Amino acid sequence: IPLAMADELQQKGVEIHQDVWVSPNGGVEWDTHKQKWKVKSGKSTWEWFDALIVAHNGKCADRLISRTPAKGLHALLRVRFAPTVPATPTIRARMTLNSLYSLTFCLDAPSCLTKVLPSTFVSGFIKNHVNLRFLSCNTRKHGASDDNVEVWTVLSSAKFGSIHKGPQEFLSPSLVTNVTGLLLRSLEESLVLEKESLVLFPKQGHEQNQDEENQDLSDRICFPKVLESRLQLWGAAVPLNTYISSSRQNDPYLWDSADGFLYDDKYQVGACGDWLLDSSIAGGWESGRRLAEFLSSDNTNRTVGIQGGKFYPSKPAERGGLGSL
Repeated sequence: IPLAMADELQQKGVEIHQDVWVSPNGGVEWDTHKQKWKVKSGKSTWEWFDALIVAHNGKCADRLISRTPAKGLHALLRVRFAPTVPATPTIRARMTLNSLYSLTFCLDAPSCLTKVLPSTFVSGFIKNHVNLRFLSCNTRKHGASDDNVEVWTVLSSAKFGSIHKGPQEFLSPSLVTNVTGLLLRSLEESLVLEKESLVLFPKQGHEQNQDEENQDLSDRICFPKVLESRLQLWGAAVPLNTYISSSRQNDPYLWDSADGFLYDDKYQVGACGDWLLDSSIAGGWESGRRLAEFLSSDNTNRTVGIQGGKFYPSKPAERGGLGSL
């Protein structure tokens, strides 16, 4: 989708700068005299813009706006990380993101998973195991023609991600092995596979602690059936709550009545994202579309959504931990 958008915009004469790093620490500045935003798009290059849009969330978005005078918007970009949120919305609540592990692994075909799942299975939510939430067969999803291997992806639960969370960009080899082993064993249990179909854990003596999830067993865990695997920690994963502006709190879950974005006309800065409409790809897309439509209108001299709202629990995220599909 981003590539298609870029092509279309360039055909219309819009200048696009891609792969530009804007530091969250002082990368943007508001110039009161010029009434414009100054953006550092490299080590020393500054460019000027009429408006600034924050289209992501998490710690970087929080820090990006924290040093600017747009305090109302920054207050809503402040974030916490947790596997759950309170059931009751409050004014003082923060945007809350969970953390999930994504494990992609390759098996010889036909695999033990294929043998127990329907031939029509592509993806599905997992509801019978505390550590898992979603399973997908990448091979079937993309219609791969290689009949010798199967590629699968399993997503952890938010609780599992929180318990085993590590530094997202620098997961240690021992943590990767431990988490991979625990997720594969959980998948064995969820699908009632033969024990050790996917992973071999060391045998525990009676004098040892039986809680393997709290031990480092990485030097003794084996994956004899796994040809290759990749583990990714999705540190700022799914928004567990949705910010509902004061104008739509009578029916907070109705899309049609939602602004779906934020905008501060004093500082010409706004935000869009799934956390402002619905925890889903569609929610993020629609939020951005509505903000773009607002900016292209003749009615941008007003603030939208920033004052008086609350963070409401996301119903899709509460049900499955992954948001809405």
